[in-house]
Amino acid sequence: MRSVALSEAGGQRIRSAAEQHGVRLSVHAPYYINLNSHDPQKLGASKGRIAAAARAAHWAGARDVVLHLAYYHDDPPRAVGRRVAEGLLEVRERLDLEGAAEGVVLRPEVMGRVSQFGSLDEVLRLCQEVPGTGPCIDIAHLHARTGRMNTPAEFDDLWDSVSDALGAGALRDVHIHISGIEYGELGEKRHLAFEDADLDYVGFLEVMCRRGVQGLIIVESPAREDDVLLLQRAWQQACPRS
Repeated sequence: MRSVALSEAGGQRIRSAAEQHGVRLSVHAPYYINLNSHDPQKLGASKGRIAAAARAAHWAGARDVVLHLAYYHDDPPRAVGRRVAEGLLEVRERLDLEGAAEGVVLRPEVMGRVSQFGSLDEVLRLCQEVPGTGPCIDIAHLHARTGRMNTPAEFDDLWDSVSDALGAGALRDVHIHISGIEYGELGEKRHLAFEDADLDYVGFLEVMCRRGVQGLIIVESPAREDDVLLLQRAWQQACPRS
């Protein structure tokens, strides 16, 4: 996915259909983004793709734009974080000046491979530094990246980290990706159906319920339809009062 192929008129048709059926939308920006590129042309194109995705989200009535932002290459992670923050801040300021993405939240995603910028700490720090942003918590990526984050105590630690960094209100406006996942020493290999993986999605939902975490959960399983229903049933059992 290299570009955003949506016109304003097309976005308006999507917005109308979503409103008619009560569907909440989000947008995933193109994967060909690298705010740590040392090639000025690629860096400029990356910023343009983020802006285009945000404009498309605004047209379609989608509030959240999920972003894969950078690779480390051989650069120190702190230096990469500074470059990413500078680039994303430039895009956010451009969009705000244009009025082209009012109400749209840019969502840096927690990434699953150790070669990618996007540890939990990096994402939370970025959201502290750049207005109009919020984290996309991909719990499968976080599990694959760390080899941990798969117990109720660790899920509590996750939400403590989000709350400590961004305030308690951030737990009432979360954006979550979830699936099973295959992983190794370098992190994510591929997404899996829940039944084929070791992610404790039931425990994750139970902690969400107990902590009062609210927002949008998107299932990224290759068996999406079946696993959406599976997750719905698990949520109803984990949080019957919801």
